[in-house]
Amino acid sequence: MSKTERKNNMLQQISFIKPNVSYDKHNRSYSPQFRKTFTWEGEIKSARLAVCGLGIGYFYLNGKPVSEDLFTAPASDYTKTIWYHTYDVTNQINQGENLLSCQCGNGWYNEDIPTDWAHHEAKWRDIPKMILALEINGKQMVVSDESWKCNLDASVLYNQLREGEHFDSRLYQEHWNQLGFDDSSWEFAKIDETPPVEVLRECLCEPIRECEILPPVQIIPAGKDRYVFDFGKNMSGYVKLKVNQPSGDVIQLEYTESLTQDMKVNYENMLRCFHEGNFQTCKFICNGKETEWKPRFSYFGFRYVIVSGLKQANKDTLTAYFVHQDIEMRSDFECSDPQLNQLFKIGQRATWSNLFYMPTDCPTREKLGWLNDAQGTAEQFLTNFKTEHMYEKWMQDLFDAMKEETGELPGIVPTPGWGYHWGNGLVSEGALFEIPYRVYLHTGNLTILKAAFPHFQKFLAGLKKRMKENGDMDFGLDDWASPFREDKVNRIFINRVLHIKCLKIAIKTAKVLEKDCSEWEKERKSLEEILKEQYLDENGTCIINKQTAVAMLIYHELYDDLEPLKEQLKFLVESRLFHHNCGMVGIRHLYMALNKCGLEDYAYRIITAKGFPSYSYWLEDGATTLYERWNKEESKNHHMYSDFMSWMMKTIVGICQTSDSVGFQKTEIKPFFFKELSYARGYSDTVSGTVKVEWQRINHQIHLKIWIPETMSATFEGNLLQTGLNEFIC
Repeated sequence: MSKTERKNNMLQQISFIKPNVSYDKHNRSYSPQFRKTFTWEGEIKSARLAVCGLGIGYFYLNGKPVSEDLFTAPASDYTKTIWYHTYDVTNQINQGENLLSCQCGNGWYNEDIPTDWAHHEAKWRDIPKMILALEINGKQMVVSDESWKCNLDASVLYNQLREGEHFDSRLYQEHWNQLGFDDSSWEFAKIDETPPVEVLRECLCEPIRECEILPPVQIIPAGKDRYVFDFGKNMSGYVKLKVNQPSGDVIQLEYTESLTQDMKVNYENMLRCFHEGNFQTCKFICNGKETEWKPRFSYFGFRYVIVSGLKQANKDTLTAYFVHQDIEMRSDFECSDPQLNQLFKIGQRATWSNLFYMPTDCPTREKLGWLNDAQGTAEQFLTNFKTEHMYEKWMQDLFDAMKEETGELPGIVPTPGWGYHWGNGLVSEGALFEIPYRVYLHTGNLTILKAAFPHFQKFLAGLKKRMKENGDMDFGLDDWASPFREDKVNRIFINRVLHIKCLKIAIKTAKVLEKDCSEWEKERKSLEEILKEQYLDENGTCIINKQTAVAMLIYHELYDDLEPLKEQLKFLVESRLFHHNCGMVGIRHLYMALNKCGLEDYAYRIITAKGFPSYSYWLEDGATTLYERWNKEESKNHHMYSDFMSWMMKTIVGICQTSDSVGFQKTEIKPFFFKELSYARGYSDTVSGTVKVEWQRINHQIHLKIWIPETMSATFEGNLLQTGLNEFIC
């Protein structure tokens, strides 16, 4: 029995079990099955099942899944936190004999593919395992122990989360998870004597589900027994294969976001961090009967699937599943410009594609929780999606990743140990401050902010030790993915500004929590003076004459006089013919910096610009999700440039929380009526109720309608709005 700490939960004092075999770290096929029968007679008032499968576990009761959840347990640093789920199974218990069963795959827990991020060297790696407890009427009925039967599923030849799954349907044991199956050849499981876990925590955020089903929009013959299936939209997920071919036939499925001219996978430099294996590829071996199959231990980023070894193809051969956390939209947007509508939709799709118990960078190459992406899009996520529960889970992962002695954070979370020497810095590590504070602003809930506060203290104290004597911090990421490399703003400046931002958030948090922040106040004032002295000339303009630098100073109000910076930013935008010239850091600051200058029309023109670099450049390429690079290379499904979605809601629709409010208790409605638009509409489902705005241009007048919930105080042009419908002609 594990001596590790357990929180107060159903799995307290319960052990993990695993196959009774020697662990081979290079075995990529591990997919153990577990089963146990039990008997129940009598009334069933309630039945609760707590489960965790490492790395990925699927649980069944009497042959039926206990839930539709996918890819559990959520990724974590398994030596510090393991996440489990609890399900109500009251209606699945039978009188008499019952069967509990489980199948596990490798997932993040046992990744063996060598990559730059070194998950193959993770200290927690071991054979997949599971832990379980069933309570009926409040009494413990079944737990994971040595009485369970176990089998290494021979039909799963290979499963690696980021590579794919190979399945031999000839070897599949049907009905293995049902009563009546003969498991006499199975071995007994063994107790895991050295489980990695420090704390088991219940995962309460939204699960990963199959959220949309898409048929192919086109099937393209591409050679002998080879077809390309086009599903019309990029997505995260997988396909279901329906096939009836002779036993032993091998069907290969290659998932890809784009194609080469000769109908092959367009890798777009995606393989540079993978050193072996078949990227985004599944293989299925036929059994001579009609069979349906979809992977359970891998997911992919794709629009196209190239199928080889297929004798015939039709619309039923492949069905695509858009898989992601089942998180609801908080808002929606529509206007008279089809391009803006399309842009908002592909931003939604890119966001959903990267919700996997953490904000991932992309569903293709990495599937990692990059902190720089997460910091840059936190406001957009919370404005447009109900992501607060996902953040609550992921912030615990982030706390786990913090180095005890220095307060350092890695560039990715969870991490197997990689990212403390590259990929971090304030562009990434600032997510520690940004996300808890944004959650508090949007929801009014202090839970995450309270939990984060001691980590604020540790991080800021440790940051002083990481600086040079003059306070410079020349480490971490810079203005990542800028369209013109020679124009990138240096890390020292960016870290300076974001250090001040982190201090501001820490100070605000301390005041909310009634903690002392006097030392932080002194530090902030000192850093602001030093920054102004170093980076503002005698005219008040920034000596780094670039969009990112100027926008950051304006956004964070690091100036004595706004006017010189406003004119400087105005010139920088005009000189680029209303195109942005910045990477992800600049984009996060640029649009609202222009708003602060009263240059909303400049932001609009940048967002709707044509040619390189622009969003239109992607749309003309057929984008259905946001890209990683302005030149259209590499990943076609990133969310890091999605800040325009938040800007649209605040500026075109005009739903803005006041600076003295949390949870949208106080809201100011201030849409900007762009001359290029004839109408716009949108809503926001805030924790204080749903607020809705519509405006339309009729005969040179704006007809504005605003709906306010009764739990919200809202104004328009200084007028206090009534509950329900308010109408204006402007």
